[in-house]
Amino acid sequence: MRDTTHTANDDPPGANAAMAPAMRIAYLSQTDFAGTRTRDSLDILVPKAAANLFATCCTGSTRTRTSCIRAPLICFIPPQLPHSLIDRSGSNTLILSIEGPFFRTTAISTLGSSNLTFVEPHATANPLIREFCDVIEREFLSPDRLTSAFLDAFAALLVAHIARNYLVEGHAKAAPNGGLTAYKMQRVRDFITDHLCERISVELLASIVNLSPCHFARMFKQSTGHSPHLFILIQRIMRAKILLAGTDSPIIDIATEVGFRTQGHFTGVFHRYTGFTPRIFRLNAQDPRGGGVQLSGSILAGGQDRPENPPDYFSDAVPELRQLPRPA
Repeated sequence: MRDTTHTANDDPPGANAAMAPAMRIAYLSQTDFAGTRTRDSLDILVPKAAANLFATCCTGSTRTRTSCIRAPLICFIPPQLPHSLIDRSGSNTLILSIEGPFFRTTAISTLGSSNLTFVEPHATANPLIREFCDVIEREFLSPDRLTSAFLDAFAALLVAHIARNYLVEGHAKAAPNGGLTAYKMQRVRDFITDHLCERISVELLASIVNLSPCHFARMFKQSTGHSPHLFILIQRIMRAKILLAGTDSPIIDIATEVGFRTQGHFTGVFHRYTGFTPRIFRLNAQDPRGGGVQLSGSILAGGQDRPENPPDYFSDAVPELRQLPRPA
């Protein structure tokens, strides 16, 4: 670690460890990448633009979790958590180390409980903490301004924010099979449902549950069996099927409501994953006689021959997309 901790100007000569500031500031160096380490401090890792940081944390006797942290993400390493770090040569990653006793005392005071646990070690997109760290780094360039009072005040503010957003009372439960916890999965599902008409990126979903995009995508697939992109697409098509079967809304309006920019794009995707165009699907679903399109038949409504081998890209992975609703 390239130590950037400066003796504060307001510290009297001969001040002992008890007078040391609650937070130390440094840049990671090659000595920080020399294997697993355990520190009694809350370490906040702030990668700069050129950084490509990987943090591997030991979350159980045989379980590890690796997070990829790139700007603008940051990463928390809780006190006493064994971990290792890897970064590309020549990159700058700022590390704010808040002393363990100060962190615990301030967190307990903030939440009113002494039985606190980090939800999980993770990377997160937190603009507020990122801005705090940028301010501290700018001040760091002028060592004479880094007084103990300044560092202690910032440390207290950071700990209070982190405690309110990333600590829970009791023991945090690990996600089954390495996937997302039920709470996080529900948050993601709810967000997708509420914003289906909008563009939904992996980065946005990852920020909702305070994970890096690559870590989130891996855990999401472990939880659902699908990539985030495919899962969102399934939700769009399922919603479209409900609207086509249960409303008389124009197809172009349904396309917009489920997140497609044009009716042509919606028609192509819908046909690709269900085997039917939206219009034919609607005719079958709304036909009170139960006629029209037959999944097992070879003839489409209107006398058109159905292709012998319709697109079947996801019939095995997503069988629900090939099920037409039965008329009441």
